[in-house]
Amino acid sequence: MRWQSLDEEQKRPRIVLVEDDLVQREMIAQMLIFAGYDVTSAATGEEGQELIESVKPDAAVVDLHLPAERGVTGLVLLKSIKENPETAELPVLIITADTTEETYVLVLSSGASDILLKPLRITELTIRIQNVLELRKNRADLREANAKLEREKKRLLRYFSEDFVTAMLNDEISAELGGISVDATILFMDIRNSTGIAEQIGPKKFAEFVSMIFTDVMDLIFANRGSVNKLLGDGILATFGCPVPSEKDAENAVKTASQIREYFQVINEARAHEDIGGDIGFGIGVASGKVFAGNIGSFRRMEYAVMGDPVNLAARLQELSKTLSVDIVIDGTTKSKIPASYAVRDSGVKNVRGRHGEVEAWILS
Repeated sequence: MRWQSLDEEQKRPRIVLVEDDLVQREMIAQMLIFAGYDVTSAATGEEGQELIESVKPDAAVVDLHLPAERGVTGLVLLKSIKENPETAELPVLIITADTTEETYVLVLSSGASDILLKPLRITELTIRIQNVLELRKNRADLREANAKLEREKKRLLRYFSEDFVTAMLNDEISAELGGISVDATILFMDIRNSTGIAEQIGPKKFAEFVSMIFTDVMDLIFANRGSVNKLLGDGILATFGCPVPSEKDAENAVKTASQIREYFQVINEARAHEDIGGDIGFGIGVASGKVFAGNIGSFRRMEYAVMGDPVNLAARLQELSKTLSVDIVIDGTTKSKIPASYAVRDSGVKNVRGRHGEVEAWILS
């Protein structure tokens, strides 16, 4: 039987009541209607199970001692609700006159949200129902928030390393204007002869070509705890040590450079781009030192920027790699921070454009 108050306009929480005693059933239903609930009632466990599946209530109130000879008992109904994936999250309040500890343990361990003793008191019943409904809503909100957070994390992982995304979502990275001076290693990579390649294969294919290379290279950067600070047409500016520092920033950057070299060797040997005559070339410069890292711009629009001598030097060392006819050049500071297992050879001290004084330039073998 379906009970409902006269006020049909306001959406009321739906309750399925399962009670075999007619007097008790009508009394409890009236109590719940008076408290503002939309009530559908059943006299047997089997009826109750059917109603729960069809009505899809917000909660169920079930008498524990439904007569076994009339079908499903209250405990069997409770377990059936909890074993069904479609109803497992439904709050079930068990009502009983049994006050033994064994009954409490059995009912709660079977998945009941709460247990109430007969004779029922309207205030206690409505408060208990309200509590389980609020708990259910909070759980649903939490699941939605977690799902949204996971979707946001997946979106951000397309652009940043997992370390950076985790730190950002945990509010470990400031969203305010300003920054700090930190030790970092900068990697600057450039695809060689990109203008000629673009003219050769056309703008659409060139965009697809660059996107494929950037995707693979960015995966290598992220895997080594780096972050991509800028995409510069045919180049990538990556940072190691900001915004998330580690003890091996220089080593991680050089390791990434070495892996990028292996990546280009593979795609050139596989002739992955038959439209392009010859091998695809690249150049990398790596430099370490103090940089400013933080948010610049205005409160209307800001971006995370990394500025300082190592940024400029990494770009110049990339240019120098072309002059030296090599693919990877690192500065002296970076060389001093990496293990001796990395094979490097001294190319001497060099003057680079836009920088006062000479710099040590080492070629990664």
